[in-house]
Parts: sequence; structure tokens; C-alpha cells
Amino acid sequence: MCPVLRVLVLCVLSFLFIPPVEALEIGPPKPPQFETSDVSTRRSGDRFMIQRPVFSMLRTSTNEREVEDETIDRVSGEERGPRVPEPMVFDLVRPLGAKRGEGEVNVLGLVPLGRKSRTVDDVPDPLGLVRRSPDTQGMEWAPEIEYAVADGLAVEFELPMENLTVEAYKAAVQASFGTLRNHRFIHGAQAIVQYDRQPRVWTTTWLYLAGLRFDETWSLFGMVGPRFEHGSPIGGKNTEILSNLTLFADVTDRIVLGLETNFGQVLQGNSALLIMPQVHYELGLRWMIQAGAGVRLTGDLTLPEIGFRLIREF
Repeated sequence: MCPVLRVLVLCVLSFLFIPPVEALEIGPPKPPQFETSDVSTRRSGDRFMIQRPVFSMLRTSTNEREVEDETIDRVSGEERGPRVPEPMVFDLVRPLGAKRGEGEVNVLGLVPLGRKSRTVDDVPDPLGLVRRSPDTQGMEWAPEIEYAVADGLAVEFELPMENLTVEAYKAAVQASFGTLRNHRFIHGAQAIVQYDRQPRVWTTTWLYLAGLRFDETWSLFGMVGPRFEHGSPIGGKNTEILSNLTLFADVTDRIVLGLETNFGQVLQGNSALLIMPQVHYELGLRWMIQAGAGVRLTGDLTLPEIGFRLIREF
């Protein structure tokens, strides 16, 4: 065999059967490298949790750690139940399925953008916090405190006000019934007792509550039930059927968009419809701000208004 062919055969055999030799690094050692996993949203059951970046040093035996950062709207709810946001105007006594010891304080505000006249009106209050009270066309707001006394059972105390005048005293209790449809559906009931200072009338409200999560983005919440007046000479004409239907879209882990509708129909009387698009923004683990602008439609007027709710959990 000629020398050239012999060299070629040896090169081929060495390439096929002799493992390659790793190249040596020359110079100072390189700094430790890090691998970063992107921020991503994952699901545990039907509750949403945020998986934060995880850093691990190469050439070490430390284990990767996973950090779950739950925001305010994701703290509450049954362990295996769906996370459905609360409507801004007609909110709940804690989210359905709240655990014992959960609580919050919040303030709802409703501000009319249009005025019918500059005098006090004799018609029922169009903003609806205290429906039978005379409307002085001021800002209506209501501070309240909520607390879960047991798993799935919560109570609330509220002071509906107009400007600096207390218009009513309100208390409510809410119970959760559990979940259905592979824990995508959750339901419960709420009872409200309210004393209106002007006129001096007691009202009771009985509501059935239901929430449904469709997927990671869309969810729906609804409530329906009667509201009765006690001690009113008008009697049954002031029995009212209330309903709320709100569609939500989770835009990010901290931003939720909603379209809330509230409808009230007095038996043998007038009706009112509120349409309130809104945005919920979680400022942190314990703080949330909700804001919206909409319109209230009655037989007498069309009233644009803005609303907001500031929430602090504890």
C-alpha cells in the first residue's frame, strides 16, 4: 500500500474508533453561569398561580426551587374550586369558598356624571345604594368590613352614605354550597338585612349566587333573588326582583376586565338597569383597586356614572 493511502486509512480509523479529546481552556476561569426560566402562568386545579424565575448555578448540587406568588384575587376560594372575580358594584361577602379567618375592608364609591336638576329630587335614589331615599345628587359611598367566621361562611357590615350623611345600616351573611362540574362551578347564597333611615323601612334580600370558570381567561358570575320591604304601607308593590350578571376576562395575572349588569324590577312598579364596564388591578398581595364607568337606565332618566372600590385584605 502506498504511503499516501496508508495515511488516509489511519486517519479514517482514528476518526471512527478513537474518542475525541476535549479542548483545554486557556486563561482565567469563566464566572459561574445561570440559567433562567421565563415567567409563566400555570394552573393547579382551577386556581391560577404564577411561576416566577428560578435560578440555579451550574456545577452545584443545589435543587431548583419553585416560588408561587399568589395575588389578592387568588388567595380566596375553595382549595379545589374555581377562581371567579367579584363584581365591583354588587360585590360578595368574601369570595365563595372563603376560608376561616379571611377578612377585608373596602370602600365603594358611585359618582353621577349628569344631573337632572340642582334641587333635591323626590324620586327614588337612582344610584341604588338606598333605593327609597331622596336623591341629593351627591357622591354615594359605602365603607364595609367582611370576615369569614368559618370555612365557606362570611359576614359583612356596611354603612351606605351620601356625601357625609349615613343613609342606612346594612348587614349580610353568605354561605357557600360547594362546587360542581369538575370544580369549575361554585355556588352559594346570601342574605341581607338593611335599615333605611329615610324613609324608616326595613328591607331583606335573599340571593342565590353562582360562578363558572370557562377557561384560563373567561369566567362568569351571577346572582338572583327577591328584595322585600317590611313596614311599608305600599306592601307588595315594593317587592323587587334583583339580578346581577358579570362577565370577566383575566388579561394578566394582575389585571381583570369585567362587564357588570345589575337589574332591578319592582313588582307592579318601575325598573332600573346598570351597565358598568370595569377594570380590576391588584396593587399587591393585599391591595386591589377597581374602577369603571357606565350608565344607569330607569323609566325617568339615563344617568352616566363612574364607580370605584378600594380593597384591603387582612
